[in-house]
Order: sequence, then C-alpha cells, then structure tokens
Amino acid sequence: MDGERRRGERRSIDRLARWLVRGTGAEPGWDALVLEVLSVGRDVRAQVREVRGTGTCLHPVDPDRRLRRTVRRLQAAQADLVDGTWLSATLVVSVAGSRWERPVVELVLHHDDDPRPPAHAPHPVTAEDLRRHLAAHRRMGRKIPGWARERLAAAGLEAPER
Repeated sequence: MDGERRRGERRSIDRLARWLVRGTGAEPGWDALVLEVLSVGRDVRAQVREVRGTGTCLHPVDPDRRLRRTVRRLQAAQADLVDGTWLSATLVVSVAGSRWERPVVELVLHHDDDPRPPAHAPHPVTAEDLRRHLAAHRRMGRKIPGWARERLAAAGLEAPER
C-alpha cells in the first residue's frame, strides 16, 4: 500500500508541475516557476511567482476544478495519524542554465505555519475553514499549532484532535 501511495503522490506532483509549466501562460525564458497553494477546509487558493534573473512577477490563479482536485488528492495522500496534513505548499519548477529538458521539481510542505493567502485573496483563512481542515485531517493534540488553537478559540470553536 505504501508504494501505491507514493506513486499516487508522485503522479499528483507531476500533474501540478505540468500544469505550472504549461497552464500558467508564462513565456519561455523563466528561471523558475513557483506555485504557492493554500488548501484549508473547502478553500483552495493559489498564486504563481515567475522568476526571471533578478526579477519576480506575481500571477494570481483562480484554481479550476482539476487543479483543486489534484491539490486535495496530494494533501489527502500525505496525511498521517500524527501530523494530519499540510495547510499550504510550495511547488518549485526550476531550470539550471539552459537545461529545459530536465527541470528540477521541488515540493515544500507547510504543516504548522499560519497559511498566508495569496495577494489577490478576498479574505483571510477563517476559523471555520481551519476547523473543517482539522476535522478532515485530524492531528494529535500536541501537533495542532498554538496560532490555530487561538484562532479557533476566538471564534468559539474547539480544535478537533485525534
């Protein structure tokens, strides 16, 4: 089962990388494309940073159904009984020099950081979104970050824990 899970994770990462390279409309010549994804509760938000030399350009993304499904599959596949799963992730596709045929793909997961919404997001992550996330991907009580407990308590909600 573990091998099957890893293959599913790899497929999701590959799909996200292909979407990032082909689906963002970035003109050739970039050094790196960075997909920043926040997935909390029902909310999936994203933005792309395009890096060219010393400059960076930010592209707002309105995640379509396919991107949302891929993000959620990856998030669910990486859930475990202690840590739950990540709240936000950063996928980096970079090219070293002119090696376009073999880009480097790196995924960085953020389990405990207070997820920062993309610059174009209409509102911050709500306590209800956070509660839904923790209910769907339960964590051991000691693994729920203090900032999350505080936000939930301020809204009169309890942190669902394992």
